[in-house]
Amino acid sequence: MSKSPPTARATAAEQTRTRLIDAAIDRFAADGPGASFDQVAADAGVTKGALYHHFGSKDGLVEAVYREAIRRHAARVVDASGTGSGRERLLALIDSSARLYTSRTPFYGLLTQLHLHAGTSRPELADIARRVQQRQREHMIGLAELGRRDGSIRADLDAEALGLTVNAALEGFLVQQLEPAAVQRGWITAFRSLIQEMITP
Repeated sequence: MSKSPPTARATAAEQTRTRLIDAAIDRFAADGPGASFDQVAADAGVTKGALYHHFGSKDGLVEAVYREAIRRHAARVVDASGTGSGRERLLALIDSSARLYTSRTPFYGLLTQLHLHAGTSRPELADIARRVQQRQREHMIGLAELGRRDGSIRADLDAEALGLTVNAALEGFLVQQLEPAAVQRGWITAFRSLIQEMITP
């Protein structure tokens, strides 16, 4: 049974919700997740009631922002690692993550904050973080398995261990925002060289 096309009202509601999330991402990135509903509503040009209608509460808005921030980051990284051999794709994923994590944009500052909040002060984000991390691990393990199959990654390497190692390192680099960007880039470059040397047949 085919799905009915969305009504004009449903489409408008989804567009409004997207606009509110965009405004919240920008505001939270500038002022932190503690920014008020009033500020976000003003940025989006709507009433505070519209935020409550779409998200129910401030926590609901923060959760929606976290989901969307993760989705945007994942789309960028997956797109960058979408073609080539398993080895090329795994290295491209590391390169893309390095560029994004060291960009020092407010967006990545916000993503880091929300990751940390998921493990500390905002337990409602923990399930989202766990599911995302599981998908990340599976993606990286999949690239390692692809490389073993196509001969671009050493066949004697454990694909799961390789994928988990890359994932853990990239997660670690994400939270190293207190270090100078040049230092952080140097660490990631060294890590990439190590992985490249290790996996090349």
